Amino acid sequence: MGYMIGDTVQLKSGGPAMTVNNVDLDNYVYCDWFDEHGDRHSDKFKADLLVAATAEAAPNEPTPVASPSL
Repeated sequence: MGYMIGDTVQLKSGGPAMTVNNVDLDNYVYCDWFDEHGDRHSDKFKADLLVAATAEAAPNEPTPVASPSL
């Protein structure tokens, strides 16, 4: 799968949701993520080790809230 900057991915084996910040011509995907302490991490992974992150893996996604009735 071709990933684009801004995509949310995770390792096929599990782990935190990560944001893609670059993809190179050798099919490495460069990702950033935050651990449970709020510390930022960065690393690169072969694209075939990644999948699109599920909603459960991306807890920082905003939750839709119903608008109050007027």
